[in-house]
Amino acid sequence: MKRYHGHHRVEAGFYWTPARWEIITVPREGGMLPGGEEITYVRLPVTLVMLVGATLGAAYVIFLPLIGFVIFFGFAGKKLLLLLGKALRPMLLNPARAPKEED
Repeated sequence: MKRYHGHHRVEAGFYWTPARWEIITVPREGGMLPGGEEITYVRLPVTLVMLVGATLGAAYVIFLPLIGFVIFFGFAGKKLLLLLGKALRPMLLNPARAPKEED
């Protein structure tokens, strides 16, 4: 892959800078890359940008609700265990106070 540096004139496309993890879009008529000579850019193929965008969108749609359910049930489970522990604590600490079984 060809590398470009900041403040150079380039043709239209998507340019990624690994140092900043930023994608710069250059319009159809071309333009200058931001930054100085110390910033390096790599031109990304349009098909790669579209493929990665679609994959990240699908991951967002799938995992965002899943993360919500995990957080909710994790919170509810901790609260339930805390309540259960408080309810059972007297019986565990003093087995004589536990209810007797009737025959």
